[in-house]
Amino acid sequence: MNTIESGPGVDREAARRLVLALDRTDAPIDDAALDAVLDLRIATVEGRLDTLGLLDRHGVQRFSQGDLAYEVVRAFYRALGPEVEARPGLRLLDLGSGYGRFGLYGALRHDLTAHGLELVPERAAEAARAARALGLARLTFAAGDLLTAAWPAADVYCMMNAVLPGLLPPVLARLEQEARRRRIVIASVSTSNRAFARAAWLRGLPVAAEGLAGRELGLWESV
Repeated sequence: MNTIESGPGVDREAARRLVLALDRTDAPIDDAALDAVLDLRIATVEGRLDTLGLLDRHGVQRFSQGDLAYEVVRAFYRALGPEVEARPGLRLLDLGSGYGRFGLYGALRHDLTAHGLELVPERAAEAARAARALGLARLTFAAGDLLTAAWPAADVYCMMNAVLPGLLPPVLARLEQEARRRRIVIASVSTSNRAFARAAWLRGLPVAAEGLAGRELGLWESV
């Protein structure tokens, strides 16, 4: 696997200050500009990928990568804020983490312990490289299939990239097993929300967000 070396100008404190400043406003976020501050090189990695090979290996689910917009990430962390504040040491697992925007933002904003699981190894490797470059020791990423890979124990589970409907039942079953051990919170978007809304072992939590974020976001807790 070809890897990308970290640039010399990565500044964790500058990145943290920027994320905190963005979090205090409702101003639009330039995704590419924030990626650059985080030394996250999505376009470079995508340019090296064999997308037809991805289609053969993983199906349409991973043919192209539409990583989550930072404005949606910001809205989710605002919704998760009370949960984060009420549970010191909260652990987060991002299922289908892509290039790690959700984990990177959360680690800088809330100093979270988080792990991302991503199907495409090159994307997981780039997220891990960016986390190391920023010195985020409690943020890790690994490549693996969320249906079969081991899941580290977590308090919040995130499904921020839409999962094909056919994959949702086994994912829901694994999440329900985790919920039998402890209370968990699930953050989700898009088609995943409908599946969680039908799960008898979950109840929805209020999400105060407008615009695209408000239409996309879902928050659930086990009961």
